[in-house]
Formats: sequence, C-alpha cells, structure tokens
Amino acid sequence: MRVGMPTWVIVAIGLVLNIVAALMTNFVIDDLGEEAALVIETQTNNNQIIQLTWQQVDALERRRETITIILASNTDSEALTAMFSQRLLSSFNDMADINISLQNMPMIMSSIDKKQDLLRNKIDTLYLDNLTLAETQRDLAGKISAYRNLALFLQVLGLALIMARDLSRKSK
Repeated sequence: MRVGMPTWVIVAIGLVLNIVAALMTNFVIDDLGEEAALVIETQTNNNQIIQLTWQQVDALERRRETITIILASNTDSEALTAMFSQRLLSSFNDMADINISLQNMPMIMSSIDKKQDLLRNKIDTLYLDNLTLAETQRDLAGKISAYRNLALFLQVLGLALIMARDLSRKSK
C-alpha cells in the first residue's frame, strides 16, 4: 500500500524552500556583507591613521635631530632666536615660550620622548583594534559562507521538490 502526499503539497514545499533561500540571501547575507564591509573600512581607516601617526613620530625625530645639530653647531652658547625656537617647538603647547639652549635640552628632549610615546601608544592601540577587526572579519566571512551554503542547499532541495511534479506525471 502506497501512502503518498499530493503533488501540489510537495511543489508548495519546494516553492517555500526557494522563497526562504531567496529571503535569506536578500536579508541575512546582504546584512552580514554590509557589516563585513564596515569592518574592512574601519581597518583601512585605522591603517591610514597608523601611517600618519608614524609620520608624526618620524617628524618629531627629525625635529630632535635638527635641534641637536643646531645646538652642536652653535659656537656661542646663547639661546637661539625666539622665532626659530618657537617654530621648532610649535607642536609642544607647554614649551611655546622656551628658547632652545643647552640648559633647556633635557626638558625639550623629554617632551619629544613623551610625545613620541603617546603616538606609539596610539599606534599600538590601533594595531590591536585591527587584529580584533580581522578576527571579526573572519567570523563574518564564515557566517556568510555558511548562510550561502544553506541558501544554496534550500534552493536545490526546493527545485528538486518542484521537479517531483514532473516526475509524478511521468510515473502515471
């Protein structure tokens, strides 16, 4: 004795599976794709900030070298002109009025070191953020892949059930 389901039920189930697969692709996978794109954009922005911050660290080192060279070549140990000192120390708010001289060198070098340390800490933080974002990106890519595979499976299964209509006609 053969107990069967009506063909229209099998076809309806196949259609529902195809609709579910399409909705999954349209909403879930697209949303995860947008989220992954935001993660990649944030990583790119962080990389640009890291690059600019390294340039600032390098510029501070060039400034340190310039100050050292000027003091080494200055035969009279008088302080440099206020304008020249102000220009070289313009990025240090707390030293805007200090003249570059041998007496002020330890304080100037210490300030440069502190500013470089702050910039390096910023770079470290952004780098660690990028590592976390890379892990998030891998997780999102895995989810996207799993949902795509599930959607494909549902589509194939749905099409197979729809094709059951044609097979049931041939068997009669």
